[in-house]
Amino acid sequence: MEATNLSKHGYPRPMVLKSGQEVWLRPLDPATDEARLIEFFARVPEKERWYLENDVADPDIVRHYLLHYRPQRMLPIVAIDEADNIVGKATLNRYPSPGARGHIGRLRVVVDPGYRNQRLGTYLLLDMIQLAVNLGLRILLTEFIKGVEDQGIRAARRLDFFEQAVLPEFAKDPRGNSYDIVLMVKRIHRGYDDY
Repeated sequence: MEATNLSKHGYPRPMVLKSGQEVWLRPLDPATDEARLIEFFARVPEKERWYLENDVADPDIVRHYLLHYRPQRMLPIVAIDEADNIVGKATLNRYPSPGARGHIGRLRVVVDPGYRNQRLGTYLLLDMIQLAVNLGLRILLTEFIKGVEDQGIRAARRLDFFEQAVLPEFAKDPRGNSYDIVLMVKRIHRGYDDY
């Protein structure tokens, strides 16, 4: 599947949350989603933003790193609610191929606080797994802050990610408290059989 042709992946794709509310998964559109993405990250509580990879409170950072991406390297998928708001974002980052890491994808999922505990994060993870299969990736890697993102760790385990390593005290919050980083891996097997 071509990196820039995600139509084969079935987007936009509807998902029904535990509440019965419908959301749609689709690729992030840099031309139309800038304000929605900035508003989405503004709804993520400040006390949680410290463990994201970029300073998403800064609109310039969001524009530079998250809207001006190269599809060969990063594929962002968003969940859109009935009011046309972004309520979740998942990103599949890839390494250049060919290369020693060309078969590996790195995942990151962020869910709007108002949509948590509704299976949206799990649906986004499942979507990333399917996208990785379609792209021919063999290994998925994600990381979580232990004691902060425990719900994400449990969801990843249910989807056959396993704990590859724990990096003790690798993360620090704004007050200087240390946290372990948990590296989780999922191996994608060739030739999944249809049933």
